[in-house]
Amino acid sequence: MKMILKALFEMFLKSKKELHMQKYIAVATNNIKKNLIYKANSFIMVFSVFFSFVVLFYFWNSIYRQGNQLGSYSLSEIISYYVFMTIFELLVVGDNTAWSVGDEIKNGQITSSLLKPIKYLEYKFSQSVGGLLFRLMLFSPAILAIFYFLRDYIAIPKDNFIYFIFPLIAVISYALYFLVYYLVGVLSFWTADSYGFLFAAFVIVNFMQGGLLPLDLLPSWFAVLGNFLPFKYLFFVPVGVVTGRTVFEYTFVLVPMLWVVALYYFAGFLYKKGLRKYEGYGI
Repeated sequence: MKMILKALFEMFLKSKKELHMQKYIAVATNNIKKNLIYKANSFIMVFSVFFSFVVLFYFWNSIYRQGNQLGSYSLSEIISYYVFMTIFELLVVGDNTAWSVGDEIKNGQITSSLLKPIKYLEYKFSQSVGGLLFRLMLFSPAILAIFYFLRDYIAIPKDNFIYFIFPLIAVISYALYFLVYYLVGVLSFWTADSYGFLFAAFVIVNFMQGGLLPLDLLPSWFAVLGNFLPFKYLFFVPVGVVTGRTVFEYTFVLVPMLWVVALYYFAGFLYKKGLRKYEGYGI
């Protein structure tokens, strides 16, 4: 009898977990369907990808053809850096997690999420994953075409091990990116002008992650500062590893994973603190 009850209890827990996961899978799926509605917008986005890569290539090619050089980067290294940086931005930055969370807090829309049997952080992450999957489907053909046309200029790692470890680094980077901007959005509980704050945070994080310039071109004191912050693991480290510019170290996996765990619990703590002072008006 005890064995039967134990088996029934385990089945109940398993089914409960499956139902719990199905909720968030449904959120991600709905976000994909919502993006698929706007076909004209999707076409414009694909065209913009081709255009941005063409401009990027001719910009750096013309600079190096005139005998100029950016630091110790060769032409193939600098093109590879900005190609992969652009790909990361196309796939990840489109989530606008900070703006989404900030708008829901300021407009009172977060109230409806509080009434649903979901965890808000997991709910927003599911939306983010849905958006990422949509952009992967949308941009993959364009990205593959770009790699083909720029195959003579794309630097690749010499160690085949990188091809196996890079997906893990990219996934950790994506989770860390989401948590950083989720925290920025949650801070809207305490900021009067959320849009100004969100824009300033985006500019600072974009610079700190190597979005404007490769971080190894900046002064050494900046590199030391970056070692104590999570931002270089968002884009700069993954791009450096996949292009072979940076020699892989296991700390590139361990350190950002620790940051993900720390920011996850800090995000939960900050969210609960924000709810205590939240007064929502809306649906």
